[in-house]
Amino acid sequence: MGVLPDGRWVDLGTFYENGDPRCFVRVRDLDGNWGQDDFMSVLPAHCTATDLTVNPVTGALHVLVDRKGDDGVRWWLAEIASWGKGAKQIGVGSIGDKALALARHPDMLAVCGAKKVATEDGLDAFAMLVRPWQDGEERLFDYQPLVKKHTFTETVRDCAFAGDTLVMVGEARGKHDQVNPLLRDRLALLEYDVVTDEEKWNVAGPNLGLQSRALTLAVDGLKRYHLAGYHCLDDCEPEGDLWGYLPGGMLFTHTPLGPLNSDAAGPHDIAWSPAGYLVIASGEVQGQSYLFKVEAFAPENPVPLWTFTPKDMQGLQIAFAVAVDPYGKVCAGGIGAGNYPAFACIGS
Repeated sequence: MGVLPDGRWVDLGTFYENGDPRCFVRVRDLDGNWGQDDFMSVLPAHCTATDLTVNPVTGALHVLVDRKGDDGVRWWLAEIASWGKGAKQIGVGSIGDKALALARHPDMLAVCGAKKVATEDGLDAFAMLVRPWQDGEERLFDYQPLVKKHTFTETVRDCAFAGDTLVMVGEARGKHDQVNPLLRDRLALLEYDVVTDEEKWNVAGPNLGLQSRALTLAVDGLKRYHLAGYHCLDDCEPEGDLWGYLPGGMLFTHTPLGPLNSDAAGPHDIAWSPAGYLVIASGEVQGQSYLFKVEAFAPENPVPLWTFTPKDMQGLQIAFAVAVDPYGKVCAGGIGAGNYPAFACIGS
């Protein structure tokens, strides 16, 4: 989800046509309403949505999707210069690569995820830097705690720019305990300076849990990093977490979010509000149902400022995306009752 310069909301999603997935973008008015002319298909081909960014000055949309061709599935990055214009390809990945997030810098875009490599680990974290009128510049990142290369599988789940630093979060999977042979996920925070080409890894120890994973990221006005994810034991029953890191990788706050009961609950997205707090989109398991859930937290305050769930609590309902406009109005999107799209605007 994103916000256009005129205050309208825009969302990227997936719909199904004759059983095949298609990608769409939809623009909504200030209250979230939309009409027939506000819905546009991105591609006529097999396509699933991944991420969206909006240029805050020009209103240009950039969409990251997975598209299926004759030779397999590739990630695909496109620009929609203005509403109603067609999607123009500006980047494409290789078969086997996983593109999971898109970040915006005034001078470039970054596609982040995991790249298939012909080494023992099989995957390295990657970022593709896409500058206007230039070919993409691919960067691979390999976590090397013991100097030996390619002993961990790294995946970037989300990324964002803090100035010229591309901040990437996810997990490093491998034998973190040299005595214990178990493969475990551990939260990974990677800072990459796009000017100096320098990288810095920060991988969590067992103090955050035997296993941990960051799923989504927001950067606040002080360029601090706020990560939402979960921790668990080897038999993983996820417990939600909100972690705050200072630039350089020092943990300065941790807020438990409670039992998730399923990794399908998320947390799926996080956004920073100009009102000085974080907003998290997720699901909450209640009995046989999943609730569409949005919560707000102030940094270093473990008690939610507010929690939103719909009155209808039947069936599968999950909040997958959240955005905040310059005035602090929050809107979230996801799945509602009956597997229909859900969209809710909360406060102002």
